[in-house]
Amino acid sequence: MKRFNFLAGLVAAGGLVLAVAVAPVTARAAGRRLGNGPFYGAPLDGFGNGTATDDKTGVGCQDPNNPNLNCPVGDYCSCITGTGAFKGIAALPGTVTTEISVDFSNDFNLYGTPNGSGGYCFGASGVGTAADQAGNTISFNLQGSLCDLVPTGTAPDLIYGSAFTGSYSITGGTGRFTGQAGTGSFTETDSDVNTADAPTTFTAVGSSGH
Repeated sequence: MKRFNFLAGLVAAGGLVLAVAVAPVTARAAGRRLGNGPFYGAPLDGFGNGTATDDKTGVGCQDPNNPNLNCPVGDYCSCITGTGAFKGIAALPGTVTTEISVDFSNDFNLYGTPNGSGGYCFGASGVGTAADQAGNTISFNLQGSLCDLVPTGTAPDLIYGSAFTGSYSITGGTGRFTGQAGTGSFTETDSDVNTADAPTTFTAVGSSGH
């Protein structure tokens, strides 16, 4: 079965912009805050909906503020940026932004690692920020993989999705989140990587706090 049409779209001239509207999903909310201090427990539990842009030029994020997300020399990368509303302990309500670098070049020569269901997975890492309405922020790193989903529909009009699955690690915060720490899991699932305004979901489930 031919999989990961997402990759096929990368070799087209220029880049393909993917605007993604996302639907909220239920996520466990936990944690507590003492007075005006930082949250304790699981500060980044929550879910979000918004938009995402997928830069398929092959050069990766090329972000001067996050050089660790740049594409390694000789590899072929994509950079997925997202922003949207976010409801959770850290931002109730608020926003979340993400920037994820996907490296398609590895020992399998752009084909990734088989995921056991006919698709492939690729290494990915990123950064993110959650903010409340007052502008207090939590910054975090992301580490994991992007896997293609089982296509839906009927050939030749199959719809291909992708899912980033990994962990986050809080690197700091501002305002009431100053000194915040914590870890947990983070997912971002796009239902159709080749179509603008395709539904996707963002979820964060924290496992520890400050």
